[in-house]
Amino acid sequence: MIASPYFWINVFLLAVGTFAIRFSIIAISSRIQISDRLREIFTYIPAAILPAFIAPAVFFHKGQSEIFYGKERFFVLLAATAISFYTRSTLLTIGFGLIALYFFQF
Repeated sequence: MIASPYFWINVFLLAVGTFAIRFSIIAISSRIQISDRLREIFTYIPAAILPAFIAPAVFFHKGQSEIFYGKERFFVLLAATAISFYTRSTLLTIGFGLIALYFFQF
């Protein structure tokens, strides 16, 4: 366990670092011109980051269900993907995924 003063020093330094990175981009954004091609490339960044969040949670998690041998998250991912495809509703997909994972684990 990390000592309390060191914890808060780390939190403060991480907050300052995050602020500095974000502020530097905002500060120089008026001075640089972004080409249309680069702007188009930037639109794909959220779609590329989403699998980076989902894959570790699904494939590198130690499952607790004996029936599916630790693969309950994969089955929930498949079901949530189908719900998302047919309903096109983010809120419904997230809600279904959370409820399905809850029931699969118990």
